[in-house]
Amino acid sequence: MKILKWYGIFFSAFFLVFAYVFVPNFLRMGQDVDVPVYSKSSAREIARKLKEKGVIHFALPFRIITKLTHADRKLKAGLYRLNAGMSLWQVVTTLSEGKSELLTLKVPEGYTMEQVALELEGMKVVSAAEFLKTAEDPALLKSLGISGAVAEGFLFPETYRVPLGAGANELIELMVRQFMDSAGGDFNRRCMARNLTPYQAVIMASIVEKESKIDGERPMVAGVLYNRLRQKMRLEVNATLNYVLNTKNPWFTNAQIGIQSPYNTYLHRGLPPTPICNPGLASLQAVLEPADVSYLYYVAQGDGTNLFAQTFQEHMRNVRQAKKILRAKRLQKAAGQQP
Repeated sequence: MKILKWYGIFFSAFFLVFAYVFVPNFLRMGQDVDVPVYSKSSAREIARKLKEKGVIHFALPFRIITKLTHADRKLKAGLYRLNAGMSLWQVVTTLSEGKSELLTLKVPEGYTMEQVALELEGMKVVSAAEFLKTAEDPALLKSLGISGAVAEGFLFPETYRVPLGAGANELIELMVRQFMDSAGGDFNRRCMARNLTPYQAVIMASIVEKESKIDGERPMVAGVLYNRLRQKMRLEVNATLNYVLNTKNPWFTNAQIGIQSPYNTYLHRGLPPTPICNPGLASLQAVLEPADVSYLYYVAQGDGTNLFAQTFQEHMRNVRQAKKILRAKRLQKAAGQQP
């Protein structure tokens, strides 16, 4: 009889655990809840967020299941639409496998805020106009700790999972929180060590992102920018003027260089008023740890690398060489297109 009793207890416990993990709670089915998950979030942090949002009752079972199934290594960044009536197993598989009608939003390094907005509109998640308007909402920016006028620069490059119909507020908060998570808790302190505000550091990182395609050169480009700022020289970077013109010009006409805009660093000293794109971690790192170089100039060669110079005369030689390389590439391309 004792054996039967213990068998009964065992099977009852097994049934309760099985039901708790695998059976949806139809009595709790209600409004969907959007839960943000960041790429560096631990299972403990996600469990706490799920509990706060009312998706799960207890954090420990979630942590145990994600550990046993190795799902804690597969949790993907994104905004997940969940429901309190979902079973624990459904919650875990949604987060680890990107289920529940989630779409993939890829934000590459160097994307502008407008490009992100158009991507979301193309996915039919939210209109570009609404996203851009929300990205300039002073109350939202203040709540996220952004001191500038727009969220440009803080929409961190990452592959996100997002649900159809997600709100612009939630999406922007997701990307900005991902930025904060990726930049690290000591980001503000490291910026201050470089005599920069966090916002200024992001502006510089956005320039580095656009001006350098090779990770190994990013600290050198950052070093040049620091040197020019220290000597009160105009930055004269193409990327800021291209931001105004919405172009990718390697060279500009005199008329273009004369365009009156606070983003025109050929005319105005110092940094532009806002970031010009959303930089990746390598560019942020380059600004916080620039190369100790004496260069004051650089010019793109057209293959992703730059030629660096200490003097203006040396720089002009590099410019002539870069233009020569560019002309040769154009001629080669034109010859290849001829029948």
